[in-house]
Amino acid sequence: MAFLDEEFKKFIQLDADRVKFIQNYLERIGLNCPVIPIDGKNHLYVSFPKNQYNPLFKIKTVIAHYDRVPQTPGANDNSSSVYSFLRWAERLAVRKGTHNIRMIFTDGEELSSEGVSSQGAFGLAKLFKRLGITKEDVYVFDCMGRGNIPVLTETILPKNAPRFFVKDFCDLEERAESVIMNTVGRKWMKLPCNYSDNAGFIANGIPAVAFTMLPGEEIDSFMRSGEKPLSWKMLHTMQDDFSSLNESAFEITAAILDNIANLKTVRK
Repeated sequence: MAFLDEEFKKFIQLDADRVKFIQNYLERIGLNCPVIPIDGKNHLYVSFPKNQYNPLFKIKTVIAHYDRVPQTPGANDNSSSVYSFLRWAERLAVRKGTHNIRMIFTDGEELSSEGVSSQGAFGLAKLFKRLGITKEDVYVFDCMGRGNIPVLTETILPKNAPRFFVKDFCDLEERAESVIMNTVGRKWMKLPCNYSDNAGFIANGIPAVAFTMLPGEEIDSFMRSGEKPLSWKMLHTMQDDFSSLNESAFEITAAILDNIANLKTVRK
């Protein structure tokens, strides 16, 4: 599996210090990645040069959770997205011109069995709200390492959601759809999926969309019979390992990320 190097195998070892791994990786390419402790969770913020931001355009916050279910490799959930971000950070660091990317690795996504308020991203979204960061775009990436079809999560908004929030969310969703179509044309799907870190943001009144990947044959079966995709059955188990991943998923993910970096939305 040449598309992933030996470092990735170290990242999914059961005893890996994933915070140190991410920080060391970014430090080698000249980027700082301080810890942001919130409500007992340790989120990681990637600091890019200030000259790579243009205040005329929206900031695009991209999120991938680095935590995993204890004593599982977590290769797809969510090491695949984290590693795609790290490689993307290398490209962004040497990019000419602006990209307006705010990259955050979140903690506590897998420890949210008590509801959305216990999710790590909920506290992060509260901080965004307190700082007045409510009109930016938030893109969540989860389980991006297996399959050949990008999936945009169908989102059911709260029934009492304010009209302005619904409009902002629909605008963001349209931008997310355009990014996917610019990447793969019509070869993508919109499906009901489990909430990821997007749930914590939506609960705080901040629009957020989530991407994942699935094999085409698993989507076909899901659409025909409602059978849970094998990729989802393997999550949180020892089967979510190195051998479950495939190269095309990482190639498509990289292209989606690059297209998000290219996206420019004028602030209103």
